[in-house]
Amino acid sequence: MNRKTIFVGLLVLVASLIHAQESQWQLKREKDKLKICTRNVSETGIKELKITTQFETSLNSIIALLNDVSANTDWVYSSKVAKITEALAPGDVYYYSVSAFPWPLLDRDLIVHSIIEQDTDTKVVTSTSYSVEGKYPLQKGLVRVAVFDSQWIFTPLPDGKIDIEYTVKTDPSGNIPVFLTNMFIDRGPIATMSKMREMLELPKYRDATVGFIEELNAVDRR
Repeated sequence: MNRKTIFVGLLVLVASLIHAQESQWQLKREKDKLKICTRNVSETGIKELKITTQFETSLNSIIALLNDVSANTDWVYSSKVAKITEALAPGDVYYYSVSAFPWPLLDRDLIVHSIIEQDTDTKVVTSTSYSVEGKYPLQKGLVRVAVFDSQWIFTPLPDGKIDIEYTVKTDPSGNIPVFLTNMFIDRGPIATMSKMREMLELPKYRDATVGFIEELNAVDRR
């Protein structure tokens, strides 16, 4: 093996180690029983966010809330409009969303494909949402968000509580500097989590039954 080959190999190794370090989750802060982490996303420079917490609630309550898309305006941070545009199956929908942005920025909109699935053995529920193109006409005075990927993972525990993990990667588009986006990246999700906890106490969600969701310790919820 010659020196050139060894040198190239070392460069590849160093690059791999740097990339691995950049892609690791870093704890940003803890607040109100929320653990907030971020990691670098090399293609945009905008960080990916992860929030973990635990709720005393049921899977049926959580999914009933997520399924009630029009209610997003009551608990999702800065949500102004939320409406289902196409329902493919229970837990599989396209919806249109508009989020308010502070002046002088224009509000943002996007079309989201949301899919809710449950593992039949563990009862873990995963809700995956991502932005799509061509499903809704561009609107005057709004900036269309092209990049949005999020995932909820709800893990039921034997004591009846739910472990919650939320990850999101997005680019608000437009001319917002990356450093500003990263600076305030957790403001909306933290507020959303707090409001979600309140919403789940409402009887319409607390006592809800969703046909395609099973609890870890199944009980009659009627």
